[in-house]
Amino acid sequence: MFVIGLDIGTTCVKALILARDGRIAASGSRELKLFSNGCHMEQRAEDWMEAATAAVREALRGIGGSQVEAISLSTQGASTVALDRDGKTIGNALTWMDSRSVEEAAELERKLSNEYIYGATGWKVNPSLDAAKIMHMKKQPRYGKASSFLSTLEFMNRFLTGSAVIDPTNAAMRQLYHIGNGCWDSRILEASGIREQELTPVLPSGAEVGKLCKNAADLMGLKTGIPVFNGLHDQYCAAVGAGAVHEGDMLLSAGTAWVLLGVGTKPLKTKSFIAAGKHPVDGLYGSLASLICSGGSLQWYRNHFLREDFGEMDREVAKRKDEDLCFYPYLAGAAYPIWNPNAKGAFTGITLAHDRFDFARAIMEGVTFGAKRGLEDFADNGFAVRRLILVGGAAKSRIWCQMISDITETPVLRLNQTELCAVGAGVIAACGLGWYDGYETAAKTITHVEHVYEPIPENLPYYEKKYTKFRKMRDGMQNDSEGSAG
Repeated sequence: MFVIGLDIGTTCVKALILARDGRIAASGSRELKLFSNGCHMEQRAEDWMEAATAAVREALRGIGGSQVEAISLSTQGASTVALDRDGKTIGNALTWMDSRSVEEAAELERKLSNEYIYGATGWKVNPSLDAAKIMHMKKQPRYGKASSFLSTLEFMNRFLTGSAVIDPTNAAMRQLYHIGNGCWDSRILEASGIREQELTPVLPSGAEVGKLCKNAADLMGLKTGIPVFNGLHDQYCAAVGAGAVHEGDMLLSAGTAWVLLGVGTKPLKTKSFIAAGKHPVDGLYGSLASLICSGGSLQWYRNHFLREDFGEMDREVAKRKDEDLCFYPYLAGAAYPIWNPNAKGAFTGITLAHDRFDFARAIMEGVTFGAKRGLEDFADNGFAVRRLILVGGAAKSRIWCQMISDITETPVLRLNQTELCAVGAGVIAACGLGWYDGYETAAKTITHVEHVYEPIPENLPYYEKKYTKFRKMRDGMQNDSEGSAG
């Protein structure tokens, strides 16, 4: 017997087939296209469906589809597509990276205040979230026949079962959902001009959405009628897959963006706008902060300036160490905790003695200093980190893992699994079937700690000195960019 965890990401769809004994029996994947034009970042919603179908079929090679007993989803959040009354899409989906709705975000803030919206939804007013995007869409003539606006999870649940429903973690990212009251927020709906009929029901994470319909089953090579369980926003799915289900757990998802997701017993509301949301475990909340373009900074540098692969780069970076060469990872502006879209990336302390690997190390350090600043902010707001779990691309680099431990002065846990979003979706499906008595037991069956990186005492003085320099220079750059913006 098997279940499928299906992750609908931004650039790729991944399908994992999990066996009841915790084995990952097979996997499949398909890339997704992004269509970009300035601040417009779009995808075809149909591509989510078609890529999911292809990824599942690839994973099923050698495994009979009749042996799959359930399915659940992990999805990108805050991407929206409009549907007409016949259920046909109107144009492309506006992804979570689309920021065209600046005027609408400002309008919403004028009407209600950022204080109210952040307090209700857990998210700072943002043109990339759905409230502003849907406001923008409703002003455009092409959307005149739109009857609903669906997120990725809703669109995919509809494809699989015929029922378009959402879960609380994705609903919060729509910036239309009151996380305390557990329902769509009437004040935000009124201020935004969005009708509740244009949205969908919110079901608990892990609830049964419905049965797999014949059309989806035939396309994917599965049997009709298996249960589909309500999934989660991808970062929360990664937390479930990693076993981050206790107070004090901190997940550092180190991909293109680095995301901190802390688990606590109350929603964290801060001056730095850490985003709060319901954790799928009853009684727990997630506190999420995204450090944009973090891993993306190293990918950008490697693509443009290095011939070597990441493995060779790691070996050379390990030989370098320089207290003066610093990198500031604001190549796409700065979001949390700085919130300055005019911020720019920079190297400082450059000399003729530096080579391309010195710069690579400076990028790795600068990105990690950003994560340290985030962890300090969590601590300043009363969040005590019990353990730091590292997932994503940076977890593949031993030098970066050790650097994170040294700079944050925290033990770092690297796990045996890499596709934690799809693993988390599989855990939800398995628990829905009753295979396990909870997410913790399921995660322990599938995922285990592969290595623990402890801070190396002799490295700490170097990083402490350099971090002080980084903070001092960054604060000066921040003041300069604010002055220029004004």
